[in-house]
Amino acid sequence: MDSTIKLLRINGSRDTRSSVGTDYNTVTFHDIAAMADCPLAVAKLDAPAFVASSYVSSDARSHEVQRRHGQFHAFVVDVDENGPTLEAADAALTAILSDCARIIYSTSSASAEAPKWRAIVPFLTPISGMQYEQLQRALFELLQAHGIACDSAMQGAAQMAFLPNVPPDKRGEDGAPKYYEYLVCQADSLSHPPKCLLDMAEQIAERDIEAQAIAAAVAKDRAQQRRKHRKHSGMLSPIEQFNADHDLAQVLLECGWEPRGRACYASPYSQSKGPSVYVYDQRAVSFTSSDAGQLGKETSNGWTTYDAWDVFVARVHGGSERAALENYCEVSGYNQVKLHTIVKKWGQS
Repeated sequence: MDSTIKLLRINGSRDTRSSVGTDYNTVTFHDIAAMADCPLAVAKLDAPAFVASSYVSSDARSHEVQRRHGQFHAFVVDVDENGPTLEAADAALTAILSDCARIIYSTSSASAEAPKWRAIVPFLTPISGMQYEQLQRALFELLQAHGIACDSAMQGAAQMAFLPNVPPDKRGEDGAPKYYEYLVCQADSLSHPPKCLLDMAEQIAERDIEAQAIAAAVAKDRAQQRRKHRKHSGMLSPIEQFNADHDLAQVLLECGWEPRGRACYASPYSQSKGPSVYVYDQRAVSFTSSDAGQLGKETSNGWTTYDAWDVFVARVHGGSERAALENYCEVSGYNQVKLHTIVKKWGQS
């Protein structure tokens, strides 16, 4: 493993340098491979972590800073769900990236019953923080196609990943780990990100543009429909008022969607629980067929788009918009406000 590229090392979650102005410590791939062979034994709060960037100045823990200034030298993957074996995780990685240099180790919260993995795949030609986030997302989608669900939080440019560590409470009386597995492959490193990742990143970018356009068009169409109600009644419709008062991201979390990184979620209707729902402003676009027919509006290309109200109707009221309207108008006091508006309007006539 390379011992010349120095990556950002964070000495525990409380290690911040922005106020003191000093550079962070560093760690090499050679160091990480050695730790994988002999993992640390410290409490998680004090456990060191790394970011796969060689930018280590005092502001290096900022996502925006790493997007602008970071030079990234590896893909980093966290697999926390579905419990694939080490062999399965490694097979999926090599199917996409080839039999290249890589480090895979079980995370500190893993067990034999629920294995979890962190994988690091170095490459020789560094990439920018912006490209890193795009290619991480592409890699995660390709791994999902191989049955490996990744933690999408690792798409973030400054998202730290803990180094190999088995805390004291996960060790036996003799100090040996109760569970720990790892693999260090000393093959040649990737010279640069493979074409399949570049192609997938391009497809995702094109898909995002199309999804944003669809979300905007549906939002505009619905706004026009509800504007007729507002013109007649002189106030927002119950649905408009609900959406104005509720943040879509919060409603998704409250109704069973699972976070998978920035503006990205797994649908409760999805079997794989992969990152398939993306939020654009206050409208979601779902790329999983599992959402079709469950809520919102199905698009011509088979996607599904929905807002906070659609989620409320589907998840809280079993798809009955009438029940949702009655409940919301009663609980929110909408009917009283409507009556007050009507009375006021009559008084002015």
